Amino acid sequence: KQWYQRRVRGDKLWHLADVFMKQFRIDQLIFPEDIKKRGVENIPGYHFRDDGMAWWKNLRQYCQEFLELHYTSDELVSGDTELLSFLDELRNKGFEKIPDKANFPEKLTTVTELIDFITMIMWNSSVWHTAVNFGQFNYLAFIPNSPCSMTKAPPAQGDIITMERILTSLPVREMARVQIDISYSLSLFSPVEKFYLGSVREEKACLKTETTIVDEDEIACIDRLTERLSVMQTEMDKRNEGLNIPYMIIKPDLTPLTVQT
Repeated sequence: KQWYQRRVRGDKLWHLADVFMKQFRIDQLIFPEDIKKRGVENIPGYHFRDDGMAWWKNLRQYCQEFLELHYTSDELVSGDTELLSFLDELRNKGFEKIPDKANFPEKLTTVTELIDFITMIMWNSSVWHTAVNFGQFNYLAFIPNSPCSMTKAPPAQGDIITMERILTSLPVREMARVQIDISYSLSLFSPVEKFYLGSVREEKACLKTETTIVDEDEIACIDRLTERLSVMQTEMDKRNEGLNIPYMIIKPDLTPLTVQT
């Protein structure tokens, strides 16, 4: 067969995605709950968990401070018709075909529920995306870590796996090059990327448009967040000094504000 015939078929990828989405539930987006569900609370040296939990704590505090400026009672949350419409669209349009609508809530009735929900959105659209996206080249450039395709069928239960079997199963050079090129491109920051530490304070302070106004109390929330993240980054740097392979993927100055800016 030609090298381009030995690839993962697109229809099979769709099948894998379909299987995953049918099992997807909202608690997989709540980082502390996901850590518990996977049973990795006490694994030593799990720096993604440690840094991720620090992120979650700081983002949740920011959400609490910011949202409580505007939602001063649970009644304001439960009576927010725009929020209710957003949740309805998210649940019934975005997750329409997922069993139980992926357990997304029909409504939020308390300020605490809103804080947790917005924290979840912020964490996944920035920190989680950074963790799984921008380290791809470091991991995937060494093809045996996660081959994009295989030239032999997967081994059956009980098969003896030899080095020769491994080497002859790896993708051919052309497919390996495709994997390296794609993972390199995906790991690059956009030229217009904005990060949590850096220019956030200056840009937000001048953000006054027809739809968004950032007042002094909101700016103070942003300042306190960046101060906490600066302390968190210092702690990460200190820890990394003692590591043979530093874990730097979700440092605040390397974490974009959103999936795409």
